[in-house]
Amino acid sequence: MKTQLYKEQLKDNVVSAMLDYMSKYEDCGYSKKDVQKCEGLLLDYLDKLSDITNSNDELIMEQVKNVVIALNKLNEETDYSLIETDAREKIWQIIQDSAVERGLSAVIEDVTEEWREW
Repeated sequence: MKTQLYKEQLKDNVVSAMLDYMSKYEDCGYSKKDVQKCEGLLLDYLDKLSDITNSNDELIMEQVKNVVIALNKLNEETDYSLIETDAREKIWQIIQDSAVERGLSAVIEDVTEEWREW
């Protein structure tokens, strides 16, 4: 799995954009700590996907569900200001692409949709 590539995409496309926005708008509704939590949740998700030895849809979707629910909670804690449209699209794509690459065979249009609130 191209774990390092997804980690780089996370840092370059999601984290940097959140931090950049935060630097421009002090009252954006979230802090650097919130961005770090978001990054940590997604890094943990990617590591857990990589650690799956007997890849199957159930194990992969369990990890997808766990990260989406954790991101929902974090976004709620920031009054839904952390994960905006641009971040949502980039995060969804990283979760989707990494799940498919890891072996998700029952590919649906959006693997996060069932649980996603952001």
